[in-house]
Amino acid sequence: MQVALIVIAVVVILFIKGIYDQRKTAKKLLAKVDYAYGKIPQKTYSSEKSEALKYYFKDHPTPYDIDDITWNDLSMDNVYNLINACNSAYGEEYLYALLRSPQVSEEKLKERGKLINIFSRDKKLRNELSTQFAIMGIMKKISVFEYMGSLKNATLEGASIHLLLDFLLALSVVYIFVNPPLGITATVIMLFVNIFSYFKYKAKVDNYFVIIGFIIRSLDSAKKINVSNDELKPYMDRLKSCIKEFNGMRHGSWLVSSSGLNSSDLAQIMLDYLRMIFHLDLIKFNFMYKTFLNKEKTFYEIFETIGLLDSMISVASFRELMGRNCVPVFSDERKISADGMFHPLVEDPVPSSFTTDRSILLTGSNASGKSTFIKSVAINQILSQTIYTALARSYETSFFNIMSSMALKDDIIGGQSYYIVEIRSLKRIIERMNEDVPSLVFIDEVLKGTNTLERIAASSRILYSLATSKSICFAATHDIELTYILENYYNNYHFEEQVSENEVLFDYQLRDGRAVSRNAIKLLSILGYPDEIITTATEMAQNYLETNEWKVY
Repeated sequence: MQVALIVIAVVVILFIKGIYDQRKTAKKLLAKVDYAYGKIPQKTYSSEKSEALKYYFKDHPTPYDIDDITWNDLSMDNVYNLINACNSAYGEEYLYALLRSPQVSEEKLKERGKLINIFSRDKKLRNELSTQFAIMGIMKKISVFEYMGSLKNATLEGASIHLLLDFLLALSVVYIFVNPPLGITATVIMLFVNIFSYFKYKAKVDNYFVIIGFIIRSLDSAKKINVSNDELKPYMDRLKSCIKEFNGMRHGSWLVSSSGLNSSDLAQIMLDYLRMIFHLDLIKFNFMYKTFLNKEKTFYEIFETIGLLDSMISVASFRELMGRNCVPVFSDERKISADGMFHPLVEDPVPSSFTTDRSILLTGSNASGKSTFIKSVAINQILSQTIYTALARSYETSFFNIMSSMALKDDIIGGQSYYIVEIRSLKRIIERMNEDVPSLVFIDEVLKGTNTLERIAASSRILYSLATSKSICFAATHDIELTYILENYYNNYHFEEQVSENEVLFDYQLRDGRAVSRNAIKLLSILGYPDEIITTATEMAQNYLETNEWKVY
């Protein structure tokens, strides 16, 4: 009797401690998500995790996706990391896909904007949701979407083999009362057989256990979400309806996943031994697996609902972090007009303002701000068409198919020169142009991989073709000749610098017209090149301006 009372007391204490630990963890998570809002996300990603983020995006292609070249040109992984304050794996993967899939109508953008505004103004609501999303957690190396999809390809032996082993073990124990020596021997043998086979079978499905455990944790957390906001009611109703379909799967799920079990580490250790001996988690996993296959579409709906809500809280945090931002205004007229636009990754950025309904040529020296400006426009256009946010005082635009050709490199492995890589990149832009949606194209130093004569001849025709098609092109160039050849089709803007006796100062201000300053040789002098080189170069340049011929050495 006393032993029974002691056991009951221990169980009660463990149960109470489990509840206390859960509440303590929830309080810590609440404080964490509240503190993180509006701050730079403190996350790092391995190359393995970065690849895993792409699976949901790759499974949901659209005609106007941001392709790999454009994504890399604009350092969009870094932009994503700056925005990604998501607390769940669903949110992380959904946000990545969202940023790579610009919309060409305002319907979904308005829905996102509505959610962002709700979370921006309602601290209690976003904290409650974020805490439950944080309990779901993120995956360090794998993609939830990928593994959910691969669950249907899992090779399982079925529950029968595990039930048979349990039956033989039970039979051995019963046989102890019939023939103790033989029964004990058989029991010991069956214990070893069960434990050995447990690890053998568990190794085959271990990664799927991680996903099933995550799914169960997600369902438990989602069920606990209890918000009274009328505007979120459709999303909450959708979640509740979907979760109900998994009630059978969730019953006894603690056998597979410990997330729903109120217990101490001691109880977990005891449960682990029971799992090894009786294959409890493997048996339950087989039944859960069948349920999941029958409800796969329902779970994808849960994935997308949680992903949308979590990612929009993240965008609200990003807006708070950036400070100056606006909701873009979309016009039927093909144009871009920005006031006080800036680049999200530049510390203390210099804002730019411009309005154009046709293509733009940018000139100016290296490091003067041309590339940063082009990237600022491209990134803000992507953010406008994905998260309904522009980093500017005001931003008016139309919907575009966004492409770039900027940060290219020689393909040494493929045996292609820079020029070949460049013309292939430009060709893909021309081929992706769509008559239904105008293109917005960004090019940094078009055809810089070839000689001056052919570069100007070929690049002028490519830029002319872009400007006269249904597109707007932003191109940076050092070839002033292009500003004259294309002045009927491109607006000219430039950046300039101030050169003193011993330093170069850049103000990064966008100015009308083509660049007129020539400071390349002066920069050589500032950096300490020999006087002979400076003097000779200056004389040669002056002679060319006067005679239009280069002096022969």
